[in-house]
Amino acid sequence: MFLNQLYQKLVSVPLKLLVNSKLLPEDPIKDLEIDLDAPIYYVLQRRSTSSFLMLKEKAKLLSLPKPIIVDGQPEVIPNGSVFFLQNKILFGLGGKPVKKYQNILANLITTQKDQLNSDNKTSNHQLLPVSLYWGRNPGKENSLLRLLFTDTESATPLRKIFLFLFQGRNSFVRISKPIDLKSVVTPDCSESSIVTKLTRSLRIHFHRHRSAAMGPLISNRKQLINNLVFSDNVSKVIKREAKAKSIPLQKAQKQAEKYAKEIASAYSYKTVRILESALTHLWNKIYDGVEVRNAEKVRELAATHEIVYLPCHRSHIDYLLLSYTLYNEGLVVPHIAAGINLNFWPAGPILRRGGAFFLRRSFGGNKLYTAVFNEYIFNLMDRGIPLKFFPEGGRSRTGRLLPPKTGLLAMTVQSCLRGTKKPIAIIPVYIGYERMFEGKSYLNELRGGEKKKESFGQLLGIRKTLKQAFGKVYLNFAEPLQLNQYLDQRQPNWGEYKGQIAAKPSWLNPLVNDLSYTLMERINAAVTLNSISLTSLILLSTERSAIGRKELESQLELLIRFNQQATYSEETNMPEASPQRIIQQAIDLGIVFNVENPMGDIITTDEKTAILLTYYRNNILHIYMTPALIASCFLNCPSMTTTAITKDLMRLFPLLKKELFLHWDEAEFKHYIGKNIELLVQRNLLNRKANTLTRASESSEEFSLLFSLAQIARPTLLRYGIVLTILSAQAGHKNINRKELESRSQQLAQRIAALHSLNAPEAFDKNLFRNTVGVLRENSLIQVTENNNYEINSDLVELQDLILDRVNINSKHLLQTTAAWAGKKWDE
Repeated sequence: MFLNQLYQKLVSVPLKLLVNSKLLPEDPIKDLEIDLDAPIYYVLQRRSTSSFLMLKEKAKLLSLPKPIIVDGQPEVIPNGSVFFLQNKILFGLGGKPVKKYQNILANLITTQKDQLNSDNKTSNHQLLPVSLYWGRNPGKENSLLRLLFTDTESATPLRKIFLFLFQGRNSFVRISKPIDLKSVVTPDCSESSIVTKLTRSLRIHFHRHRSAAMGPLISNRKQLINNLVFSDNVSKVIKREAKAKSIPLQKAQKQAEKYAKEIASAYSYKTVRILESALTHLWNKIYDGVEVRNAEKVRELAATHEIVYLPCHRSHIDYLLLSYTLYNEGLVVPHIAAGINLNFWPAGPILRRGGAFFLRRSFGGNKLYTAVFNEYIFNLMDRGIPLKFFPEGGRSRTGRLLPPKTGLLAMTVQSCLRGTKKPIAIIPVYIGYERMFEGKSYLNELRGGEKKKESFGQLLGIRKTLKQAFGKVYLNFAEPLQLNQYLDQRQPNWGEYKGQIAAKPSWLNPLVNDLSYTLMERINAAVTLNSISLTSLILLSTERSAIGRKELESQLELLIRFNQQATYSEETNMPEASPQRIIQQAIDLGIVFNVENPMGDIITTDEKTAILLTYYRNNILHIYMTPALIASCFLNCPSMTTTAITKDLMRLFPLLKKELFLHWDEAEFKHYIGKNIELLVQRNLLNRKANTLTRASESSEEFSLLFSLAQIARPTLLRYGIVLTILSAQAGHKNINRKELESRSQQLAQRIAALHSLNAPEAFDKNLFRNTVGVLRENSLIQVTENNNYEINSDLVELQDLILDRVNINSKHLLQTTAAWAGKKWDE
């Protein structure tokens, strides 16, 4: 005992001087639902004095029971006892279960059994697995230095000294979800049998979580490229390429090798560590913090699945932010699919060493390039390397989610069909900013200007931007999708394609399209509402982008109430701040400003910033579109029945679902309409008598709130109205084709925006008009004729009337007169 205590004191000295470990998760008691009133026993993988001392430090920090090393075979096992699962491995020996702790665990199981059989069934004994990682470097294959400087499942005393020196400031203590002994104890199993099963489960647990934190060994890039070029699949395509183009086989091989070098990452742990240090400084300089939600879900899945991250794409910062966050959450940094446009000096080489692999914007029917790229993706996934790619393909310039590009997702599904070692889990990720890093450069693009090409010159211009404040960043891991289970449900016979390379069954494209929209819906469901997006939503619903401060507070309170009582999704997040605090945050970030007035302060902004506010508004537009549409029913009509409102909104639902990536089906949407109506009645914006709803008195504050809420839907309804008005105008005249329809819709939207409102991004976004036309086709409101023109259905005119009745009289008149004027111009 004395020698043990002396040894612990000796080891504690270098620990205090050299080691600074991070705790994962940061709040394990809350995140892991640890019951502090029940006994807690710690489980460490191997006997280690340094691990025990680090556990003591974290237990004290969290006010958990003090860890105790148990001597002998006590009848009553103290709260806080530590179980060491295995002996140390020294010189290739050891690693077997520690018999002493096996026996103590058997005694604990006996105690649990006795309590379950007695009247006193209140105590549930908790086993708390604790993992310790020295650094995050998995090491290189065939590297002698790995034996000294990287953490593996065994560490000799000599290696521990090196780990203290070189990885002490980069160590992690990971606490896992507690195991309730009541759930593993069964009356018909002996104590020894339960101990054997429990020990085996814990050994698997520690191994999987180490793999999730460290990842596989880093392969030699040159060897990887050779493996790609000489793989069976690529070799076959090389032979076909040589024959089709009548070139020597060696030349085709060199071309494949060139493609592989262009694509493949050159992952370097040293680069990742340097980037982590630099980015920590950067985030602290420009952001007020990065709020991360649901990381524990990902940590658990990463232990058993191949992980593919699908984040939304708002900023170049996304590339760095997600990888940085994953690293600091104790997870492997993923390999990132980056556009070839980012492969410029010096950014390209740095990104490549940080895990980026590059792809062309279009494969252009290049079968050899496609084969090499496909093989590279499968190689990464089969080795257990997590991937990250942006389903939108590029950054959103409007703040909305863009229609997904399905190429990489199709390759992910094909890799699953081919058969990866682990099942695949896709993690949608929402990333939101209170202020955009590229805000200034986006202004020109939001007005329809050309996107500037990424270059070294742009990097030099960042210095001035770094002096500004950008508020908080929100990174939310949305509901994961387990791809193997999804395929089981949607296509039970998918196993027939196991082992096939780049299989293309007839159901693949429709399934991938549905899958892509499901994932985008999950991203939108995980949105965080922040001060800028909420303030923007309200301010842009006013006539001159200005509103009284008191009125703004009332509207913010209403929006907060909607999120609390008619929540869009359980994944949606709302910062805990009062309306007054939300307004002040927006002012502090320079997005809006306060104008003092004798009759009450006014919150407003300038015209340039107002255009940028459309970006932030569009981040959360889907959250409030439903109550806004309900309110719009009462702009030109004092009363309506609940049945009529529901029927009208259900007619708009297909358009809204496709554009805003709403996560409901029709039945769920009907239910959500009812919840929103109920809240509007509770807040006295609407009055109910039987099945009829009547709007509040026009002289009341409630009517003002109802009118302002309705204006949130105005730009969307006007845009639908533009497409439908142009189509209706063609009835009985010459048909219009898709290209003409999209072009004329865009021209009309731009004219209305320039003359009568903000020069908003919706006027320049062809995707929005293309989506609307696509939904009209899917619902048979328009048909394509033999000469590729559109023919309209009579129901389309009724839909047009419905939409125009949902905007105020001035907006309706504006649209009709502008469309009539434009029609004459087009006919000339």
